[in-house]
Amino acid sequence: MAEPETKEGHSKQSAVEGSTIVVNPLNKEELADDSHPDETPERSLLMRTKGIGLMVLTSIAATAQGSIANYLSSFPTGMVILIPGIYTFLFLGIILVHNDISLWNFPMKKWVAIRVILGAIAAVTKVWSFQNLLIGDASALVFTSPLFTSVIARIFMRRKFTIVTVFSLLSGIAGVALIAKPNFLFRNKVNEVPTYYNLVPLLSALSLGTLYVIQEKISARVSPVAVSFYVSVLQIFTGIGWSTYNGQYPLPACGLTRYLLVLCGFCYLAIFLCMNKALKYENAPTASILRNLDTAFAFIVQIAVFNKPAEKLSVVGAVLIMIGTISLALSKMFNVNCGIEF
Repeated sequence: MAEPETKEGHSKQSAVEGSTIVVNPLNKEELADDSHPDETPERSLLMRTKGIGLMVLTSIAATAQGSIANYLSSFPTGMVILIPGIYTFLFLGIILVHNDISLWNFPMKKWVAIRVILGAIAAVTKVWSFQNLLIGDASALVFTSPLFTSVIARIFMRRKFTIVTVFSLLSGIAGVALIAKPNFLFRNKVNEVPTYYNLVPLLSALSLGTLYVIQEKISARVSPVAVSFYVSVLQIFTGIGWSTYNGQYPLPACGLTRYLLVLCGFCYLAIFLCMNKALKYENAPTASILRNLDTAFAFIVQIAVFNKPAEKLSVVGAVLIMIGTISLALSKMFNVNCGIEF
């Protein structure tokens, strides 16, 4: 994934809502600490191992979250959004109080508001995608977000495209086409779900890609805990609105469904905490490469747990998307532009 860095602070693309997290200090004490893996000449093997281990745990938590949503595909989407949102709201509220983090005393409020709205859109569309698509396909499509980030950054921040960027975008587009299998390209292919269903995870990816660019502007001055707290609030209201529109307010019986919904909320929190902690030990490009494990884990779960075979075209498409995002991350890591920018 392409992770921009700000001059103040260090932004790493992710937000609990999706494939990566923009990290910024959780409290005032950490704000003064400008230590960072990229600025340390020699990082110990133990520290890097911790960072990689936490990134793997992040991917496992994200896969578990998607798997739960997929398992609960027959349960109303509004409630799958609402109930985990409530748990996230309560837990982040505790962190806010404990660390004395302000919910209103920060600058750039308009940008923060846009960031929160995009985060909620990304979270809601991601849940819907995992409920209605094969988990492997949904994960791969959501992970096109770094490619959208490159395009958004080019349009609004005038960042140059490089040969690597173009290659990554073309690889990602080809991957999306193989997963979505649009009728104008695959005339004789019968899909399990309507082709337009694939637009929902792409909307999630677009929202994530855009919020990454916005997060770069605000990351050094706004706590990610406060941002995620507001996202959880909007997620709760979205869940209530969705359920009201559909007239569905079923509370799960005391059993597996209830426990899974609670676990889904904790998975969200695990993603947030593990990712923030991991990025204290590991640099952003490496973290982005490791987050591609989400897609690999998703296909494994789809086959081994849900007993749903993965189509060859979908696997090839997912690999092409991973190649695109990994290429972007490597180009950032080694500052590769092949001497051509436009």
